[in-house]
Amino acid sequence: MFFANPMYLWALLGLAVPVAIHLWSKDEGRTIKVGSIANLKESENTQTRTLHLNEWLLLLLRMLAIALLVFIFAEPFAKIKTRNQDLVYLVEPELLKIDTFKTSMDSLSESKTVKLFQQDFPEYNAADSVKTAATNYWQLAQDFEKLKADSLVVFSQSLAKGFKGKRPEITENVNWVTIDSSQTTAGVVALTQLQDSIEVLEIKSAKNQLRFKKSVSEAAAVQNLDTDLEIQVVDTLQVYAFAEDSLQTDLKFLKNGFEALSAYLKRPITITNVAPNETPQDGILIWLSPKDMPEFSGTLLDYQPDAFASELIVKNSTHFSLTQNLTRKNVVEQHLAEHLLPLLNLHLKLDEAVQKYDRRVLADVFAAPLRIEREQELNQASSIPLTHWFWLALLILLIVERLLSRIRKQ
Repeated sequence: MFFANPMYLWALLGLAVPVAIHLWSKDEGRTIKVGSIANLKESENTQTRTLHLNEWLLLLLRMLAIALLVFIFAEPFAKIKTRNQDLVYLVEPELLKIDTFKTSMDSLSESKTVKLFQQDFPEYNAADSVKTAATNYWQLAQDFEKLKADSLVVFSQSLAKGFKGKRPEITENVNWVTIDSSQTTAGVVALTQLQDSIEVLEIKSAKNQLRFKKSVSEAAAVQNLDTDLEIQVVDTLQVYAFAEDSLQTDLKFLKNGFEALSAYLKRPITITNVAPNETPQDGILIWLSPKDMPEFSGTLLDYQPDAFASELIVKNSTHFSLTQNLTRKNVVEQHLAEHLLPLLNLHLKLDEAVQKYDRRVLADVFAAPLRIEREQELNQASSIPLTHWFWLALLILLIVERLLSRIRKQ
């Protein structure tokens, strides 16, 4: 048994208190008046000690109660040595689709502990069908301690899209192994109607790159594509603009940027000047003024100068902001038209398509969680608190002491 606060054990010196009380508690003699002592028999003289223990059982119970109370304050606990598994293998289910890798795991599972690298880490069984799902590697890594293993070997695809949030810090020794599935994915992510032709946006991804390819095809050729995407019809994009006199030059550069995008993308963009009291309904609103802007449900670009901003246009939580005055120099050097491109929101579901086809891989040195040293005590044993048992023993002891004290009238 061990104590979390052993300094309280000094209070055991208080055990001397009930001993002193029992030694000093002597019954005083009573005087009885009698008329004559002629008929009284003489008793034998017996010697007794001046100091003696009175009711030794009660003394023992009271001393034990004080000792239990001291132990409770000292927070007793017991250590139980636990044996961890020497080595555990974790396998991402998606890798089991590779025949050669699955064969290796089947033979390894016969002699070693192999678990699936997914929620709750179920045991791998070669006979069972494995269901695959999106994997958040770092979220699962936070639960590695549940495996109670001295070392872990993780076989993973290490896809970049699976690393989300903060890189975890764990105490387990992890060897992260990336298995190259040599997969290259490609597909069509958007179809857009451009007058008499169709604009096809394709994506192609491998372990070290993600590329987009844009082409224009005839409507008949699109029918042969292996995709169920709907063809998006491009409407004229409405851009509304208002600027103070001091910011008219900035507005001119912004208009030129939208016109350049319209010519490059082959999409009609109409720019309309509005008055401060006008309220556009949708589209894009350029508001270069300190005046209160009207309520607007579309995409907003306002003027918020920021000397520390590194980009011409930055995205805030709900809108975009122009961070500095525009000049010929920064418009050319920082590619203003490219900064305006996100405002058009051309492909609403492009992020979902990228997640589907993205096969980029993160290097092992960045994929593995950070390892920190655990405390030596926790590394050797686990602790079990005993305080509640001492409270129960103290309660029973006090009940017995009170009953015995009432019987002995002490």
